Amino acid sequence: MNGVRYETPAFAGFTASASWGEDDFWEVGLRSAGEAGGFKMLFGAGYSELSDENTTGLSVSFAKDSDVFQVGGYVQHLATGLFLHGAYGFEDNNEPLLRNGRTTVDSDHYYVEGGIRQKWAPFGATILYADYAQYRDQLGTAALALGATSSTFDRYGGGIAQEIDAAAMTVYLKYMRYEGDLSGPTLNAAVTNLEGADFVSFGGIVNF
Repeated sequence: MNGVRYETPAFAGFTASASWGEDDFWEVGLRSAGEAGGFKMLFGAGYSELSDENTTGLSVSFAKDSDVFQVGGYVQHLATGLFLHGAYGFEDNNEPLLRNGRTTVDSDHYYVEGGIRQKWAPFGATILYADYAQYRDQLGTAALALGATSSTFDRYGGGIAQEIDAAAMTVYLKYMRYEGDLSGPTLNAAVTNLEGADFVSFGGIVNF
């Protein structure tokens, strides 16, 4: 989108930002980073509004009008490397009327991840983690057009990542499980009977 953004200088570990985009979008955010009592801590929160934009397709709705709030944090114990990361988001869709006569429901999601980061190998830190996330009523264009009114999507898994400092590289192996549930008064069994899916991936990232 066409937009402008401003981010403040850091003050006592805090930074704030604001942005605006045409037709019409605006958001504000607050972030902090620091260390205290042997812990590394990161925090962020944001609020945004999007309106007067037909982002869901003419076959589904007339316009988009949503307010989104998100917050997240990360805490790591420096001596042991144990860490915990969590995030939550809520979207208020302001009940816009869809072309099928229904209204879009509000949605939310949360995510939690825990693990350990330690330099067991001389060439870089090793990270072991497990995570879980749930997304509720985040209905896309196709689901809305079919008449879906609610949904639950669960994602969980874990993995290992190995940093290689000399190459500014990270290699990883991870497993993820996806499970979903979709419901609505006009949906048939073929649509609501969703099977889970398992994914294993391996790869690497090189920073330049």
